[in-house]
Amino acid sequence: MWDRLLESLGDDVRERLAEVMITRRVTKGDALFREGDPGDSLHVIEEGHVLVERVTLQGDRVAVALRGPGDLMGEQALISDERRGATALAVTPLVTKMLGRKEFDRLRAELPPLNDLLVRMLDDRVREAGNLLLEARHHPAELRVRRRLTALHDLFGDDIPLTQSTVAALAGTTRPTTNATLRDLEASGVVRLRRGGILVIEPDQLDP
Repeated sequence: MWDRLLESLGDDVRERLAEVMITRRVTKGDALFREGDPGDSLHVIEEGHVLVERVTLQGDRVAVALRGPGDLMGEQALISDERRGATALAVTPLVTKMLGRKEFDRLRAELPPLNDLLVRMLDDRVREAGNLLLEARHHPAELRVRRRLTALHDLFGDDIPLTQSTVAALAGTTRPTTNATLRDLEASGVVRLRRGGILVIEPDQLDP
């Protein structure tokens, strides 16, 4: 996503951005940031995967998204003083490039094309949210689970290190429904279930 967003910028603008971005490393299981933290920076994932979680009104933590290499985290921090609206946990060892809001604001004053970059970032998020809403309203739960598994396979490869509860949350359905779908896939030889993860045997058979 990040590379695509930068395509329309000149070499000089991309170089200036690279100069102010700082490398950050996060150990597996630790948080890149937590819900309620000050929102003061954008992160571009270079290596690893991030699970995005939010706390419900009942106090439960639920997964809402998964991000991988090239994806953005916390882009709203570049335009708002609000605190983080979600927690970003490193599912695997993580390396990001961090862009602080102060540095970004300073560059925007010098380089007007960065205003367009910000608009495109936010537009992508709105489109993503719209697509997820459309999927949740019009696609059956089993299909959503299978498609989410396909997306997870694209990110992790054959060994998906996520629990069934996390997969259910990402698919916007219940754990029993997800378990039933996974059991059917296991019976068909498409996946193998293991403690804390899913091994994909036949990825071409995931998304009907």
